[in-house]
Amino acid sequence: MTVLIDKSNRSDRSVIMALAWPNIVENITATLVTLVDTAMVGSLGAVATAAVGICASPTWLMNGLVQCIGVGGTALVARAVGAGDQDSARHIGRQVYRIVILTAAVFASLMFFAGAPLIPVMMNAEADVLPAATSYLRIVSSCYFVHYTAMAMSSLMRGAGDTRTPMVSGLMANLMNMAGNFFLIYPAREVRIGSLSVPVWGAGWGVNGAAAASALAMTVSGLYLLIKLGSGRSVIRLTPDFKSPFDTDVFRRVVRVSIPAALERLAINLGQILFARMISEIGTVEVAAYIIAIDVEGFGYMPAYGFSAAATALVGQALGRKDPQGAERLGRKCIRMSFWLLLGIGVMMWLLSYHLAGLMSSDAQVVLTAGAFIAICAFEQPGNALMIVTGGALRGAGDTAAPFYIGLVSMWGIRIFGAWLFGFVFGFGALAIFWAMVADIFMRAVLLLIRFRKGKWKTIQV
Repeated sequence: MTVLIDKSNRSDRSVIMALAWPNIVENITATLVTLVDTAMVGSLGAVATAAVGICASPTWLMNGLVQCIGVGGTALVARAVGAGDQDSARHIGRQVYRIVILTAAVFASLMFFAGAPLIPVMMNAEADVLPAATSYLRIVSSCYFVHYTAMAMSSLMRGAGDTRTPMVSGLMANLMNMAGNFFLIYPAREVRIGSLSVPVWGAGWGVNGAAAASALAMTVSGLYLLIKLGSGRSVIRLTPDFKSPFDTDVFRRVVRVSIPAALERLAINLGQILFARMISEIGTVEVAAYIIAIDVEGFGYMPAYGFSAAATALVGQALGRKDPQGAERLGRKCIRMSFWLLLGIGVMMWLLSYHLAGLMSSDAQVVLTAGAFIAICAFEQPGNALMIVTGGALRGAGDTAAPFYIGLVSMWGIRIFGAWLFGFVFGFGALAIFWAMVADIFMRAVLLLIRFRKGKWKTIQV
C-alpha cells in the first residue's frame, strides 16, 4: 500500500487514519503483550520483575540506534515515493539493506557477547538479580540479528506507505510471545476453565522462559517481514543486488539524516539508563514498580507512534511532490489527532492507576509504589503526543539535527539534573524522580512544536 494524498479523493483525516491505524494496532498489541509478560514474570516475585526490567533501557538504546538507519532511509524513500519515482525508492531500499545487515550483525554480536554480562552490572542490579538478568539478556539477544534487520527495514516500508505488513509481523510476534510465556515460564499445572480442570504442559523456566518466548517470537516475525520484502510485492524490495556497485551518494544521504537521529537516541537512551539506575539505587521494590509504571505508561502513548509514522510518511511524500504547505497541514492534523486521544488516555490512567498496578504484581508493596508512579505518568500523556508526533513529522522532512539538540538539553538538563537534585540532594525520593521525567517530556514537546511552527524543515534537502 502506498498512500499519496493528492491521488486520493479521501479527506486528510481518513488518509492519516489509513496509515496510522495499523501502527496503532501493532503498538498497542505489543504493549499489551509487554504488560502481560510483566504480569506473568511479576507473579514470580520482585526479583524476577527486576531481572527483566533492568535490561529494558539498554535494549531500547540498541533498538533505537539500529532504527536510526531506518530514519535516514525512510526520509529518502518517502520523498522518492512522493515524487512518483518508485525505481529510486527500490534502489534506496536495496542500498539501505546493505548498511542494515552489517550494522545488525555488529550490534547483535555486541549484545550477546559483551552486553549480557556487563549491562546488569552497569545498571547497578542487586546481587540476587544479576544471574537472572544476565541469562535473560543473553537468550533474548540470540535473535537480534534478524530482529534488528527487520526492524530497520520495516521503517522504510512505513515511509513508502505500507504500514500493514509491519503490523502483521508485529501481531505475529506478540501472539507468539504471549503463547510462549504461557508454556515456558510456568511448570506443568492444572488450569481451571469453568468447572473443568485441564492439565497444561509447562517448561517451568521462569525468567529464562520469558526470554526464550521473546527470542522465538522476534525471530519468526522478523523472518516473515524479510520474506515479504523479498517477494517483490512491496515498493521496497529486499534484493541486495551485491553485484552492483555500492552507491556512495545514497550512503552519504542516509548517514547525513541518520547520524543526528542516532545521537538523539543515544543522548535520550543513556539518560533513560541513568534514570533507571537512579531508581535502582533506591531498592528492588522501586525497580519492580518502575518497570510496571513504564509498561503502563508505554501502553498509554503507543497510539502516538501510529500518528508519528503517518506524519513521517505524509510529510516526506508531500515534500517529495514539492508541496510544503500540504506537508505542514498534514503534520499539524496528525499532531492534533494524537493530542486529543492521549489526553483522554491520560485521564483514564490517572483514575485507574492503582487498579492497573494491581493487575501487574501480587506484591502489595510493589503495587502501592507502582500505583503512585502510574498516576504521575498519566500527566505526561498529552506531552508524549506532542513530542512523539512532532518528532515524526520533522524526521519525515529529514530534520533530525534540531530534535537531537532538543533531546540532549532537555533529557540531561531537565530529567537527569532534576531527578538528581530533587530525588537525592533534596531527598524527595522516587516520586520526585518521576516528576522530573514529566517535566522533560513537556519541555521537549514545546521545543519541537516551536521548531515545527518555524517551518525551516520545509527547505531541508535529503
